[in-house]
Amino acid sequence: MANDWTGEARALLDRAIGRHGGWPAWEALDCLTVAPRQLSGMLPSLKGVGRTFPIPPRVDIFPHQYRCVFHDYPTAGQRGIFAAGAVELVDAAGAVIESHPEARARFRGLRKWRRWSPADALYFFGYALSHYHGLPFTLLQGRPLAIRRVRCDGRKLTGVEVELPADLHTHSRRQTFYFDDEGLLRRHDYVADIVGWWACGAHLWRDFETARGIPIPRERHVVARVRRATTPFVALHAELDLAPS
Repeated sequence: MANDWTGEARALLDRAIGRHGGWPAWEALDCLTVAPRQLSGMLPSLKGVGRTFPIPPRVDIFPHQYRCVFHDYPTAGQRGIFAAGAVELVDAAGAVIESHPEARARFRGLRKWRRWSPADALYFFGYALSHYHGLPFTLLQGRPLAIRRVRCDGRKLTGVEVELPADLHTHSRRQTFYFDDEGLLRRHDYVADIVGWWACGAHLWRDFETARGIPIPRERHVVARVRRATTPFVALHAELDLAPS
């Protein structure tokens, strides 16, 4: 897919990769650890945060492997493991408590409407975190479709709509990534397919802190959107601290 990136789309991506630390920083990144301190908004509330699934106190993210480990999840001493679409819950001794090799199949049809179990939430947040923290570097695996422009958070942003690989576990096959004039990723539009066709979000990336040479947003604020227009309706709000790996 790299050969599809030409002209303005390639210039935009090259600038973004440079602003996000460049290829050496990305290639050196093995694991990034975050400590969630807040998760709110309509989606987590409806899906059962704090009731049917907890917020993990610490998550190790391995973006090159599309893998995440949720520590002390769903209870102390246990772990949740997301690995390229498969999820497992294991106990303190490493024995598998629950396993779903094809976790996305659990969200088909009417099952989209249920509250999430710990394994369901592990799949959603596992694929989200592993995909987000590979951006913008992994965009070369996709195919650019169109250049888009919006104004958001008081900034003019230039974006590229991308068709992502069919086997990538993420929100939707087509997503749009918006960058500021320096190349910093500021907004990310998608449809959360496993929630529903109507779950159109504009994901705003805020409060960046540099870790291992790569700027990492500590605030992720998702609002509902109508086409490219954002609304005040908060679908999800997450705040994360960076922690030693």
